[in-house]
Amino acid sequence: MSTSVRFRLLEVPYDSGHRDARHGAGPGALVAAGAVERLGARGADVAHGRVELDRPSGFTIEAATGAEVMRRVAEDVAAHPGRVPVVLAGNCGVTLGVVAGLRAAAPERRVAVLWFDAHGDLQSPSTSASGFFDGMGFAMMGGRCWQTLAASVPGFVPLPDERAVLVGGHDLDAPERALLDEGGPAWLSVADIRAGRTGEVLDRVAAYADAVHIHVDLDVHDVSVAPANSYAAPGGLLPEEVRETVAAALARLPLASATIASWDPTCDVEHRMRDTGLALVDLLARLAV
Repeated sequence: MSTSVRFRLLEVPYDSGHRDARHGAGPGALVAAGAVERLGARGADVAHGRVELDRPSGFTIEAATGAEVMRRVAEDVAAHPGRVPVVLAGNCGVTLGVVAGLRAAAPERRVAVLWFDAHGDLQSPSTSASGFFDGMGFAMMGGRCWQTLAASVPGFVPLPDERAVLVGGHDLDAPERALLDEGGPAWLSVADIRAGRTGEVLDRVAAYADAVHIHVDLDVHDVSVAPANSYAAPGGLLPEEVRETVAAALARLPLASATIASWDPTCDVEHRMRDTGLALVDLLARLAV
């Protein structure tokens, strides 16, 4: 790896507006386990930062706080244009802020998003039975919901479907399946990956992009590894399958940025999911040339 690579490792320790709780505890735990050192192990320059909201503890509004986190992330990414952001996040919606910040810094750059997740995160307020804001993150990126909140994030424009891929989704609701089947984002399923279809999907996306954001909700992994969080479901990918797919993407497009999200340390077993996340950091450090 070239020693000229410069990273910005950014902790975003919020889950549904709550700092350092549930999934929000994951970023700090990954840093404590050596994420910064691993990212810089091959000689890269790593700047380490942390998003902090200027608000008192207590009552929060999930959507409003989630959008505020996205804005802070976008501002941080845009303020460090010479660095590759690697974001450790409590919630998946943070990726909207990362990609918006990249666009604010370089509007002409076409960034594709590979969204590794057990879930589609393609719900909207009209389809969600839970109302969970973070379950709408990928839909929000595509301009399908929360348009006014999304527009408040500096640099945001809707992500075109030809630059969006759901990878490894295996716990999808009926409206999400319908959207994927009717021509929404591409869907590279667990079965597709095991059938050897990864290359053809990535080739199509690479034709429309100049770089790629790798988003990994750690619950894309099968629960046999360890539950990443309380939403984890059986039928997911194995760690080597995730890493091989990431490597295949980075063989086609340079790394623009990455998010590793939604790990709740209290759900882990013998640190297996923590170590799976750290192995992804190792991979990004090796391939981000």
